[in-house]
Amino acid sequence: MRSPMQEAGERDRVNLVERLVAEAIRSLPEPLRGAADELLIVVDGSTRGGLYGVFDGLPRGADDTGSLPPRITIFARTLLADFAPGAELAAEVRTTLVHEIGHYLGLEEGDLEARGLE
Repeated sequence: MRSPMQEAGERDRVNLVERLVAEAIRSLPEPLRGAADELLIVVDGSTRGGLYGVFDGLPRGADDTGSLPPRITIFARTLLADFAPGAELAAEVRTTLVHEIGHYLGLEEGDLEARGLE
């Protein structure tokens, strides 16, 4: 069982990633910023198989009648396990966000790799 201090520290770390995501969104050029505005972007304090982020939903332009809104989940714990707070973490948060927005825009893994967003 985790102590209240450990839980508070974990919340602070998730809050840090939330701030980095918000900063990354503000720094995006159009049309990426516009695409980000169409998405639900969530920072999750858990892990998911070593992933930094995941896009769930249909790509932009697909018939989404009856579907849940498209969503990007950023996994704070995974990012923080691999990167210390600082410039490298901020850069990876931005890269992960752009990668997942790319999926929303219909890009496949190969397309993203060709753009340096693997």
